[in-house]
Formats: sequence, structure tokens, C-alpha cells
Amino acid sequence: MTYDLVIRGGRVVDGSGLPGFTADLGVRDGRIVKLGRISERGRREFDADGCVVAPGFVDVHTHYDVQLDWDPLATPSCWHGVTTVLTGNCGFTLAPSRPEDVPWLAAMLSRVEGMSKEALARGFTFAGGSFADFWSRLEGRLGVNAGGYVGHCAVRRWVLGDEASERAATADEIARMQELVRAAMREGAVGFSTSQIDIHVGDDGREVPSNHAEPGEILALASVLAEFDHGAIEIIPRSFAEGYDEKDRALLLDLYRVSGKPIELNILTPTPQHPMGWQSTLEFCEEAFRQGVRLHPQFTTNRLELHLKLADTFVFDELPVWREILTQPEPERSRRLANPAWRARMQAEWDDDEVRAVAFDLGDLEVEAVRDEAHRGYVGRSVTEVAAEAGASKLDAFLDLSLREGLEMQFRTRSPEIAREFIGHIVRASLQNPIVMAGSSDGGAHLASFTGADYPTRLLAEWVPDTLSLEQAIWRLSGMPATVHGLRDRGFLRRGAWADVVVFDPARLSCGDSYLVRDFPADTERYVVGAEGYRAVVVNGETTLEEGEPTGALPGQVLRGA
Repeated sequence: MTYDLVIRGGRVVDGSGLPGFTADLGVRDGRIVKLGRISERGRREFDADGCVVAPGFVDVHTHYDVQLDWDPLATPSCWHGVTTVLTGNCGFTLAPSRPEDVPWLAAMLSRVEGMSKEALARGFTFAGGSFADFWSRLEGRLGVNAGGYVGHCAVRRWVLGDEASERAATADEIARMQELVRAAMREGAVGFSTSQIDIHVGDDGREVPSNHAEPGEILALASVLAEFDHGAIEIIPRSFAEGYDEKDRALLLDLYRVSGKPIELNILTPTPQHPMGWQSTLEFCEEAFRQGVRLHPQFTTNRLELHLKLADTFVFDELPVWREILTQPEPERSRRLANPAWRARMQAEWDDDEVRAVAFDLGDLEVEAVRDEAHRGYVGRSVTEVAAEAGASKLDAFLDLSLREGLEMQFRTRSPEIAREFIGHIVRASLQNPIVMAGSSDGGAHLASFTGADYPTRLLAEWVPDTLSLEQAIWRLSGMPATVHGLRDRGFLRRGAWADVVVFDPARLSCGDSYLVRDFPADTERYVVGAEGYRAVVVNGETTLEEGEPTGALPGQVLRGA
């Protein structure tokens, strides 16, 4: 037998959760054809002695819909062993869409998901059309496998036009939206996504279209999935931070009742108003599973630090006064930030425990980078230090620093030790619960504020073996998300499966701090985080990364029908 690729002598952890074993892996025509002892030479050989050979990881919560146009490898996720990405989460997709609505949808993504308007204008090429039209453009141009949800906001915008951001839908409009979801599912959507949290505000200052949908509309659209043998639902209900109120709990249970499909929920994390909301969510999901309802929240093993500058940030969007100011164009934005009356309103809102949901103190912000060398002395200093030196409030110090550089001064959050310990407790409880999925990367989104693509590496390097065995960690990164989302022949190393493989040295596996790069269209910035220890990443039988360096191969597939 002739093999295109043979990976020799590694410890195979096959994605099932079963103990690993030593074996060779043979690939032909993009698929695994043998696991065992292989005496024949392959056209390409890879020595995996001392390494783990695992299925490529599946990143279920990304927003790479736009970035794939110019970055076929979906960096930095691929640097961390990811071979499959699912896009279009939270109800935000660019298709289906009328040509005249594409700029509006793109601007919504820019605002809600922190994508650069300049990069979108320069690098994004979709001109409108069906779900199939959107994805057919990428066939043969991908270095990862990619599938997409059909998003509620695009569907609503198509049917209701501008009124999608203002009112509930009629019965006739809901029926027309159902037809759009049905068409997208026929064209290969991996499911239906929606969200209703009030932090999601479009570029026009109004809440996004899905926030105006009544429960009956969401159930009607989700019910379409019952007609198909594939698909999942992804949703962020309004009350997710508090662990879901009674209305949202009923909605989630009804979503499963009408669709019969697994439901992917957001990460388990605390907020200032609801520090134990994550526990309420987990308990509700456990009870739902006892009733036979498949609800999967996600755990987060990435760092939760944020980067921000007031020229472009979503971090304060849950504060209405702050959001009103920070969505103003310049120079009005800076004028209001300098105005004592507006500052007083900002301070009052920040001090209101019933309003503020930002999980850090202004004083804990640290200057990360400056544009003007004259301000270099501020780098590494906290807002608290600067405020004390100036005899000013923390708010005044923060805003004055920002205004000195035209709102371009870069800050980052630094969590106190007690907060890190609490998050560690939540992660540990999540990892030990078998219904909680790996996820939360938000890959392709919040590029100037956050990067979560390091979650696979941090799970393997920081939580194995003390909290989770290697085999269980690999299951959570590959087999489990593939199973939940019905991905055929992916997520496992077995004969006949697509050869999506990651080879890593567990003794070297690590990742560092996130850092800023300027490598996107229009010379725009983003944060990334690198990794060490990945020897090779293989997608559909072809090596796309070797020792962290791209090979130039683009063997990724558009996943249709999951």
C-alpha cells in the first residue's frame, strides 16, 4: 500500500477519551487508512517519537467569517492546533444578504465584534447573496476546515429591512425568515445562531436585529432544524450573566423541544452583579441533561485580560452613558470625554453597582503602549499610580491619559490575585463536568481588545494532568465538539476519518503573553498569542504548519451539512 503521509512512533490519543497508545498513522487521499505498524515508506514521513499525535482541534465559537477572506489559516487559532473552525456565532453573519445590506451588516460586525472598519473595507470581498454564495467563494482557498451557522441578524435584516432593528416580526415575516433558514440549512449551514444581550449594539446605535425578536420567532426559526439530519443551535439569551431567568430557561428547553438539536451556550464566567451566575447556569444545564435536553455551556482556559483604547473599544458597552459617548465620531467623542458634566455622568454610572458590569476597577488598568515617545514613562504604570501623582480621581486620570494621545493610548487589565483564584475555581469545576465544552476563543473578533485562541494550548499545558487527563482533554478539544455538532469523520483518529492531525511535544507545550501585530489589511492592528511545542498541524492529509511555520498548503474544506 502506498501512503501519502506516515506519522511514525507517536503516542496516539485518538479523541475518544480512551488511553493513548503507540502506533504509526498512515494517510492516503486525505484520509486515515491505517493505525498500527506500517513497514512501507510514505511519500512523506514524520517522526513523532516522544510526541502526542491527536485529532486536530475543533474551535466551535469563532467569528472568522470575514478574516478568512485574507487569512486562510485562521491565525492564531491554527498555531494552537485548531484544524476546524465554526463561524457565524451569536447571530452575526454576512449571509444571506441583499447587496445593499452588506455594508450595514459589516458595520454591525465591526462595532459588535471589534473588527477594523479599515480592514473590512480593504480585505472583505463578499457582495451579497445566499448562504451558499458566501461560502462557495472560499472553496479551495482555505488552510483550515470551516463551517458556518446561519445568523439571525442577517435573516431578519433580509426580511424586515431597516425595521429589523426596531420591532417584532409579523407571522408572515417569521414564515419568510423560516424559508431563509431552511435554504441555508439545505446549502450546508452547521446550524442556527442568535443572541439577545443588550451589549450588542450596531454601528447605528440601535440594538442588533436579533435583540428585537420575541421568543415565538426564535422558536419558529429553530424549529426548521428538526427537518434536517444535521445542525446545532448557538444562543446567548438575555439573562445569561445571572444564570438564566425563568423566561430564558423556558426558551432554552423549548428550543430543544422544537428542534431536537444540541444547544451551545456561552462561557461560564462571573460578572460583578452575578458572581455565582455561572454556577446557576451549570446547575440548570445539569438538570436539563437529566431531562434529556442537550445544553452545552463552555469553559474558558484562556487568559481573560483585556486590551483597550478609547479610540475603538467595546469593553464599556454595557454602560449606557459610556457607550453613548464612545460611539460618537471624532471630534465629538473627545469633546465629551473632556467635558466635566459628561465626566460626572460617567462617574455616577461607574459607581452604580446595579449598572456596572465591567469586571475590573479603573485603577487596575495599566498603560501598555503609547504612540508619543514623550509619554514612554507611563508604560507599565497603573491608573491608580498616575491618579495619586496628579491628585485626580481614577476616572479623570484615565481620561486625561487617553486624551493626551488622541484616544490611542493602549491600556490592559491586570486582575488581582483573588480574582485569578476565583476564575481558577470556576475553570476547575467546568473541566470536571462532562457536559461543558471547550470554546470561547471568539477567534476573528475583538481584535484590538482580546485574543482567546490560546485555550487549547493552555488547557493541555496548564490543566493536564492535575485536573484532567491528557485523553480527556483531547476529547474535549476534538471528539466532543465534533460529536455535538455532527461533524462527519472529524474529531477522531480512526480508519476512514479525514486526516486532521496535530503533533505536539507535551514537554515543550506552552504559550506566552498576547502581543500586538500590524498584519491585517490597511495596515491595521490586532492582538495574537503564539505557541511552542506544536511539531506539525495536518489538515485533510496535508501539512499546513511545521514547527509553527506555514507550509503554504491550503487543503481546508468548506464544511457543508456539517
